[in-house]
Amino acid sequence: MTDVRGNEAGPLTGAHRDTVRRSGRRSRVVDLAGRAPRPAPEPDEAVRRHAAFLERVTAYLCADARIGQFVDWGCPVPGIDGIVRAHRPGARLVHVSPPGVAGTLTASDGAAVSGDGGPSAVLHRLATSGLVDLDEPVAVLMTRSFTADAPPGGIAALHGLLRGGGYLALASAAPRPVLLRALAPFHPVEPGAADLAWWPYPDEDVAARGTGVLGALGRAPAQQGGGRRWRR
Repeated sequence: MTDVRGNEAGPLTGAHRDTVRRSGRRSRVVDLAGRAPRPAPEPDEAVRRHAAFLERVTAYLCADARIGQFVDWGCPVPGIDGIVRAHRPGARLVHVSPPGVAGTLTASDGAAVSGDGGPSAVLHRLATSGLVDLDEPVAVLMTRSFTADAPPGGIAALHGLLRGGGYLALASAAPRPVLLRALAPFHPVEPGAADLAWWPYPDEDVAARGTGVLGALGRAPAQQGGGRRWRR
């Protein structure tokens, strides 16, 4: 497991951790409201919490990992552009549009690549469109929650495409091992996988009620001969 506070990225200062705080070494649990079971959150609450998760992820990626290119691959939250550019105004942003939208579209808030043909076709479009520079780090936000029997496809191919390295964010309501297997061959960064409500805190450090959906961030190092300014 890779620590996000490693040598490449420095201390995790960009991802705001105001929601929950550690109480010290003696106790690894912060009791905010009790971990009592409750029904799944209402849709608006789920969107709000997912947006807050993406805020923390992009804050880290922009401020600590110094990522300047993002691919929004089906995130279920409106306003991804605003979330990313709040942390890096000049960031390059590409959307993977829903299937049925052909070709490459130019939008006022970024470019959109058609999602037709599945992951392989999308990856080919990303590689040939020139909308992202694959010799530089790229962050892919693929956080539409998946189930245990339908993990996202093309992850290994995506990893191979990122010559300059980068990151992948995933989310799932499936058990933790399923999410971490889906993330491979990206290396999970600390804490591996945690509930969307309090990531990047590990679950055992928090006693608050969560969303039931886990989020994870994985890192791909720059490949040998790839990446002009970012190497492991």
